Amino acid sequence: MRADLNDVASPFDPVAARWQTDTPNTADELLAWQLAHVWTIAERLAAENPFYQPLLSPLPAGRSAADFRSLPVTTKDAVVADCRAHPPYGARSQCRPDEIRTVVETSGTSGKGREVYVMNDADEEAAIAMEACGFWWAGVRPGSRVLLTLPVGMTAAGHWYYEGLRRLGANVLSVGAYPTQKKVELLARYGADLVVGTPTYAQRLAVACEEADVDPAALGVQALIVAGEAYGAGWVQMMQQVWGATLYEQWGCTERAVAWTCPGGVLRDGRLGVLHFPAETAYCEVLDPQTGEPVEDGGIGELFVTPLTAIASPLLRFATRDRVQWIAPGSCACARPLAGIRAGSVQRYDDMLKIRGVNVWPAQFDEAVFAIDGVENYRGVVGSAADGREEVRITVECAAARAEAVRQHVSDVVRERIGIGAAVKVVALGELSRAVPEGFVKVSRWRDERLAARGVRQP
Repeated sequence: MRADLNDVASPFDPVAARWQTDTPNTADELLAWQLAHVWTIAERLAAENPFYQPLLSPLPAGRSAADFRSLPVTTKDAVVADCRAHPPYGARSQCRPDEIRTVVETSGTSGKGREVYVMNDADEEAAIAMEACGFWWAGVRPGSRVLLTLPVGMTAAGHWYYEGLRRLGANVLSVGAYPTQKKVELLARYGADLVVGTPTYAQRLAVACEEADVDPAALGVQALIVAGEAYGAGWVQMMQQVWGATLYEQWGCTERAVAWTCPGGVLRDGRLGVLHFPAETAYCEVLDPQTGEPVEDGGIGELFVTPLTAIASPLLRFATRDRVQWIAPGSCACARPLAGIRAGSVQRYDDMLKIRGVNVWPAQFDEAVFAIDGVENYRGVVGSAADGREEVRITVECAAARAEAVRQHVSDVVRERIGIGAAVKVVALGELSRAVPEGFVKVSRWRDERLAARGVRQP
């Protein structure tokens, strides 16, 4: 990202993250504008969409946010079932064959099947704009060299990232199809201003660089852009030091909602910052799972999204099953009029671990373990001992010279901060990172062996 390119005009309003000039640019006006849009979508679907017609009749008389929350929720299971009942695109999709430009699928890693979405020209344009927005915030400019480690295939992320980067005039090194060693060779040969991948893969790539006698921090990478997994502030600090770069995050879903780190990266004074929702992309609700009501600023709840520009495959109030921390518009230090969620904090409700009667989230372990100096990586397992007692086993990567001190420190910190005893094992640097699969694969640091014992399949 050369300094002479930093003054190039943004292709959209970089503060309000809007690409249409008639979109409002204050928080209250944006919310009202979004609400009007989602009601227009609901009315259209109730009138003419075979999937939604029976679900939305009759619509409520009011048009408030509370009235909108009374509408049915669309689930992943319902979308998958619709695609199976009306193959290949489902009854929701009302797009002539000659209008279809792209077909994208979800990964299916939950074991519940793949959702299928078709996109027309307007859908594609909106998806590219929402990706370009966040890449601009991360510093991409015309001529920026970007190492894109995601494969460009039927899943949305790689394709949308590639087109969003090209929209900004970036020089995209699309290396997702190559093995890690080849990626390192290409990175060393061509260099990159930004590296894009999952948090786990960014770490694996750093280990592969070091094994090839290449110092990641000497490659000139200025920004890491990660997506798909939770992490803690300690892990961010470690990765920024390893790469000599600033870390940014994108949260996104195939259902056409996205949130990006505002300029400056995910850390704010040593704490995790905010991912903002571009207002023209989706209407987002974060609701308390117990009450169904919106959470307050800083509250935890489930994220529901209604895309504003999904024309060929419309959705209404899609339940993401993502557990997020809601950040109200204007609460971030950047003062943007955009709602958001806490960086690094997005987790699946399905990922919660109940250990000895206590609900524990993987991010709690991330915060505790990665805050320990010397920890490079870790994995955890919850299982059952021979006598039937639940046991927690944690494997940590660190330098051999510090193995015993780190092992004891991890054990103490997990017991102190989470209230759970754990057996800790230390392995050599790189041992865990080398086991990470290629491509845009979301990797969970935790495995629940109790589920396998009960016949539950895990991804």
